[in-house]
Amino acid sequence: MIRQLRADVTRHEQQIEMMLLRLNHLSGSAIKHIPTSENIRKVEAHQTNAQDIASKLRATWLGRLYKKHLKQYGVIRYIVQWIWRNGYPVYVNHIATRLHHGKAKRWLPLAKLGEYSKKNGIPTYKLADATLVETPEPKVFPTCDRGYLVTPHEKYQFPEIFVATINNAITYGGTNLILAGGEVVCHDLYDFDLDYTSEELHGRTLVDPKFKRIRWLLHDEAPEPISVAATFVDACAPNYAHWLTEVLPRIALFCAEAKFYGVPIVVNDGLHKNIMESLFLVAGTEREIITLPVGRALAVNRLYLTSVTGYVPFEPRSPKFAVRSHGRFSAWAFNALRDRFVPTRQEVQAGWPEKIYVRRNSGARRVINGVEVEKLLVSFGYVIVEPEKLSFSDQVQLFRNAKVVVASTGAALANIIFSPADAKIYILIFKYPHANYWYWQNIACASGNKVIYLFGEVNALDPSGIHADFRIELQNLLLEEDFSL
Repeated sequence: MIRQLRADVTRHEQQIEMMLLRLNHLSGSAIKHIPTSENIRKVEAHQTNAQDIASKLRATWLGRLYKKHLKQYGVIRYIVQWIWRNGYPVYVNHIATRLHHGKAKRWLPLAKLGEYSKKNGIPTYKLADATLVETPEPKVFPTCDRGYLVTPHEKYQFPEIFVATINNAITYGGTNLILAGGEVVCHDLYDFDLDYTSEELHGRTLVDPKFKRIRWLLHDEAPEPISVAATFVDACAPNYAHWLTEVLPRIALFCAEAKFYGVPIVVNDGLHKNIMESLFLVAGTEREIITLPVGRALAVNRLYLTSVTGYVPFEPRSPKFAVRSHGRFSAWAFNALRDRFVPTRQEVQAGWPEKIYVRRNSGARRVINGVEVEKLLVSFGYVIVEPEKLSFSDQVQLFRNAKVVVASTGAALANIIFSPADAKIYILIFKYPHANYWYWQNIACASGNKVIYLFGEVNALDPSGIHADFRIELQNLLLEEDFSL
């Protein structure tokens, strides 16, 4: 029996490899011909400039030990994060401010872009109207687990999208916050009281939500001067899902306006080649792209700042905020982004698969019985895909042509914004209290679609929490009547 099982698994893996080869063949030369730009201007990091204190700590022997051997344990990760989140503010407020650069770390007012623009008479230019996004409760299998879905809202109004022109502003790598007029400007959907930011976790800022103020902990002693630019740097931009749903739509709307033709664009340094490909396709290869590393700054005489088109809180500021926003996205911005990728005749005729399973290769949130799941899917005619091995253009075409998508929760799933409105989108996900189940539903709804959740069981002894691996009961896959179509 064991020999037979091993033989079945081997044949199954060979089937998958053949399907992956077929998919790569379908994508043709697109992988080899990624658009490039000769107008990339890289801002070099200072030799003596530490990115931030978190990066500095990770570079120590203790930091390397934690990352390599200890971070995988949920209990240890929780303890380290608790010490950091509660101890680092004490260091900043009572020790760092008394050191050499203490004056530079003074409290600054924290202002939202809309309020800042009105208060200071900043000229703005509207890119898109406010949009209403309906968010009905997603379908769940098994239905007895519907109680895990805690509805944050049945619908929401996404605000108007605009560009503000701010004079004499400073933009830093690694954060979408900017400094202007003695204040720090954030986007309009940021909730001071509820949202803990990536910048705080990495020691780049310290926010006092009670008094709406912030300590700025990144210090470039020699910001590079530039006359005009539009900034799209973001703390979470290196993550494909955040880039695709929160950053790239802003760039698409900005670049679509003839009024801003030729304005240089500032983005994070070190972005993945697929992210850069998407940038070139949206912004064009003739527009100057400036890449800005963490810790470096640009002093811009005239800075164009596009308001938020999508936002997902990084973490809750306190564990008591269990029910919170799982993300809000502009349907208008998603439509504008999709319109930038018109398929060629060759892409239309490429014969892309209609039923796909998105394999997750990450080290967290894996499907424990993934081999059995894939074997079942293959028997129903699904093609196993690994999006990270495809170019950005190929991923767009893959999801655009798929009538049924089955995928584990993960960044590659953000490609559902390119799925047709009648596509079936099944998401394999773990059962866990207060998990972000509405994140994918909110993305899908803003794209004119919906998702269906297939819940899996987490090992009760796994301390990884929301990063735990989980098992999918094959019977649950068969409960949905459209699943085997």
